[in-house]
Amino acid sequence: MNKPKQRLLSQKIEEAGFSSLIQESSTAVKARLRAVSQPQAHAWLRATPSPSLGLNLGSSEMQVLLKFWLELPLDSPTDLCPFCSSALDAMGHHSLTCKHGGFVIARHNRLRDSLAHFCQIAGLAPEVEKGCNFGCKDRMRPADVLVPNWSLSRPAAFDLTVINPLNSDSILEASMIPGSTAEKGERDKHLKNDGPCNERGWSCIPLVVEVYGGWGQEAVSMFAHFSKLLSLRQRQSRSAALNELYCHLSVVLIVFPMRH
Repeated sequence: MNKPKQRLLSQKIEEAGFSSLIQESSTAVKARLRAVSQPQAHAWLRATPSPSLGLNLGSSEMQVLLKFWLELPLDSPTDLCPFCSSALDAMGHHSLTCKHGGFVIARHNRLRDSLAHFCQIAGLAPEVEKGCNFGCKDRMRPADVLVPNWSLSRPAAFDLTVINPLNSDSILEASMIPGSTAEKGERDKHLKNDGPCNERGWSCIPLVVEVYGGWGQEAVSMFAHFSKLLSLRQRQSRSAALNELYCHLSVVLIVFPMRH
């Protein structure tokens, strides 16, 4: 019998350790561990530190991010949120999703603009915030980024959403099923936007990412196709184009809270 390769053996040891850690953890910790273990959740760690692209990290930013990633205390139990006066949890979870102070919208818009930038590089002629004509009652825009010619000459409405698996309505399922929060976010977006998109002749493609960096399956499929277009325009391998996309979006998602 051949001896197992070192990589395979290490993987088995890591899987056993992770399984043991999951079994011993609370519901909240289980949900967080499954979230940070999602594919591409750690993409920010391998991003090339480029100041011109906003991908560089200062030493203080890296210290805070590593504390957050390892779930080491960031705030004192007596600290209050400067925007909503709610008590801050020591692990920084509240800061990721507080809807006061404009942070949630600003983070969403930064992700939207980054996606539109990559669409522009790929030659897709993106349009931002499309779908709500003047006078629209609820100001709903089915497309954060609209690509006029995506598949079979049909426009695609990319709708970005950042979602937290530790929310009360998601945490139990997230503690058992990795990626379940993003999957639910995709279903909710289809229920909301399929009708308006079909009326316009668009394809609705929700791009849902959990606050810890794991993307929903529809986003993963979209990025896989998108990376081919990027690689042709940038004359690089498809894997390199895909890695660049994930790294850039991951830094925007994870680092943005540290800078605002």
